[in-house]
Amino acid sequence: EDWKHLIPRKCWYDAMDEANDLVDLSVQTDIQGYDIDGDIVRAARANAKAAGVDELIHFQQRSVSDLSHPKKYGFLITNPPYGERIEDKKNLPELYKTIGERFAELDSWSAYIITAYEDTERYFGRKADKNRKIYNGMMKTYFYQFLGPKPPRKREDRREER
Repeated sequence: EDWKHLIPRKCWYDAMDEANDLVDLSVQTDIQGYDIDGDIVRAARANAKAAGVDELIHFQQRSVSDLSHPKKYGFLITNPPYGERIEDKKNLPELYKTIGERFAELDSWSAYIITAYEDTERYFGRKADKNRKIYNGMMKTYFYQFLGPKPPRKREDRREER
């Protein structure tokens, strides 16, 4: 909104109004946010509250080794540590191995990982179906996509297509 010299303020407000009009709060969601660090969980909860979506997300302090879910289909979306701090680098192989092992138990799920860690696929235990280079500021990172099967379409959807 502060880019007044590039985009007129009215355009920002029109875009926000359009986005708000498209929000459908009747859609059932099951969004869960986990981190082993309680301070990070509290910060995420505060950010969700500021964004007005805190009622849609279940936050919990939990280790990635405890990752599980009873639903057949879902998405694991994560931006795990990738060794930007020297003290983290020695823990990365075990962390990514654990993420891969827990994801393997969610056999109908897809995983999306944003990281700069070059050995992600090696320790995750699977080659990504898609991999895109992206930048986080000046840092080169990757968007790994590990695709699971698509859930079957509901009967209602099939009737609407005819």
